[in-house]
Parts: sequence; C-alpha cells; structure tokens
Amino acid sequence: MVIIGDGALRELGAKILEAAGTPGEEAVWVSDCLVLSNLKGVDSHGVQQIPGYVKAIEDGFLKPGAKATLLEESAATSFYDGNWGYGYSIAREVMAATVKKAREAGAAFSGIRNVHHIGRVGKWAELALDDDMIGIASQPGGVYIAPWGGVERKLPIAPIAFAAPTGKYSPIVVDMSLGPIAGGRTAILAQRGMRVPLGWYIDDDGETHDDPKIFNEGKGAQLPLGQPGLGYKGMALSMMINILAGPLLGHVATHAQAFRRCGVFLGAIDPEAFTPLETFKEGMDALISDMKSSRLADGFDEITVPGEPEWRTMMRRLKEGIYLDDEIYGRILDTAERLGVSTMGYEGNPGKESVVHPSYALKDMYR
Repeated sequence: MVIIGDGALRELGAKILEAAGTPGEEAVWVSDCLVLSNLKGVDSHGVQQIPGYVKAIEDGFLKPGAKATLLEESAATSFYDGNWGYGYSIAREVMAATVKKAREAGAAFSGIRNVHHIGRVGKWAELALDDDMIGIASQPGGVYIAPWGGVERKLPIAPIAFAAPTGKYSPIVVDMSLGPIAGGRTAILAQRGMRVPLGWYIDDDGETHDDPKIFNEGKGAQLPLGQPGLGYKGMALSMMINILAGPLLGHVATHAQAFRRCGVFLGAIDPEAFTPLETFKEGMDALISDMKSSRLADGFDEITVPGEPEWRTMMRRLKEGIYLDDEIYGRILDTAERLGVSTMGYEGNPGKESVVHPSYALKDMYR
C-alpha cells in the first residue's frame, strides 16, 4: 500500500478531473467529497472512483458542469432532473433546497432522476447537520442482491443514510447498504485475495461461498441483509428504498438497467417542528449514554454508535495520511498521465494497514 496526505490527494484528484473537462470549482468539490470518503475509511467510495468518472465523461455518461432542472414542487417536496451531472454537485444543490423547505414546512423531501453517482450517501444526510436537522439520503445503488428464495441479482444494494444532531457527542450518522458489502469494497477485497464470512455471497447455483473474486467477476449474487434465516427482512427494506428512489421518481432499478435513470431520494426534518432543539439534543445524548452504559459482551472493549468509528478513522488519517492499494493508486496515476497531468510529488510513501474498514474492527474480521 501507499500512504498519501489528504491535501495532496485532493489536489491531484481535482487536477485529473479538471483535465477531463470538469470546471475547476466543481473538480475541487468532487475531489474533496471523494477524499472525505477515504478519510472516513469508506475507501470503496473514495478516490478509486476517479478513473471510472473520467471514462464516464469520455463516454458521454457523465456531463461536468450540468445543473439540476426543477420539474415539480410543493411546499414540502421537489423533484429534479440531474441532467446526468455529477451527483456530488446536483445532490448538494438539491439538499440545500430541501433543508430550506424543511425550515418552513417542518420536513421536506426531494427526488432526483438522471444523475450520476453520488458516492457515499452519508455525505448528503450529513449536510442537514449544519442546520441542526435530521438528514436522510438514499439511492438504489448496484443491483447485486438475490431476493429471499432466489439466486439471481434482482435487488439493488440500496444504500441509506440518516444523520441526527446531538449535544455533547459527535452526530449520529447511519450510512449503510442493505446488502453485506458494497460493490466497491468487494473489488478491493478481490484485489487483495481476501475472504469474507460465509453467508455473504452465493454462486450461480445458489451455493454459499467466501470468495469476493467470484462475485467481482459478475457471477452469483449477494444474500439480503440479515442473520441466517432472516434475509426476508433485508429484502423488504431493500425493496422499500428502491421504491423511494425508483417508482416514486418514475423508474425502477433492475439488473438490466441498473443506472439508466439513477434516482436519489433526499429528506430533511427540523426537530423544532416537534420539540425544542435543546430538548431534542438532550434526548439524543441520553440515548447515546444509555447505549454506551450497557454491560459489554465478551471480546468487546466498548460500545460505539453509528458514525463514531468513521469519525475516529478520519482523525487518525488526517494525521497519518490515507492508505491506498498500490494497484488502485497506480490506476489513478496512469489516468493522470494519460490526461497530461504531472504526477511529480504525488508518489506517496510505503505503508500498511490491517483493518479494511472501521466498522469491522469489533466483529468478524475479513480473513
């Protein structure tokens, strides 16, 4: 692996995206969003996406500089066409408008169709925290999961995020997919030759296996989220998220047309529409304190709440630098050089990191 500082990585990413035709200010914003994902340990949604974005621009599937077009709105809802612009730019614009409506109406929800990848969905829920609101964000994502009782890829992985402000604690940020593992993380594990716990993947015959390479080659599927025998719950939740970011917006994500009309669902709730903000935050702190006061199970040193592991990883990586696989970083450097961007000074330093993602530090580790 290589280690590179977040500042240098932001700068390099922005230069590459700008060389590919992205306006300078937008290139900086997109690169910032990608690097933030790496800082939080969500490497699957970080700078490893850059070569793919450049290709999408070159193939005409991603249109830098595109703005959202408002299609429909009411006092508490809005619906936009993203015109295949960067999801990072379109989602920022739409979430800001959603928060503004929520301030007036108490709660507001927005949908976006025809938009490129929005990356880590937690980013958009977190934007509501700046206004002391609860944020919600989701999109169907890749169609990777077999329905309960099936063996084919039919269900989107359905990433969903919630963010809620607190008082003395760091905000609660739930950012999760409704499958065992993100597609981008599968690619990383396959590259490293690592294994996962049984029960995550099945092959084309429906037999369970532990090899990410098989799934990464397009074979088999993931199983729905849930303990053994409870995958029907994960299937139900995945379908619900797909409804919000699919049929509700006039389309549906299937394996045959997973990203043709990529949908995004965003929401903001103003706590003060229900209770004073101070009372809400006191309640949040009491809830977190109660969780952390539980007697610990064997093998656990503490109880962490959603968002806490990522926050700690960010603090560490801001000091130590960001860890990237040699092959992943090599593809980024190759893309830069192909576009005429100098890579002098961006070589990085040798490094090693054993934990793939902070959320796995206190449960079954990758093997």
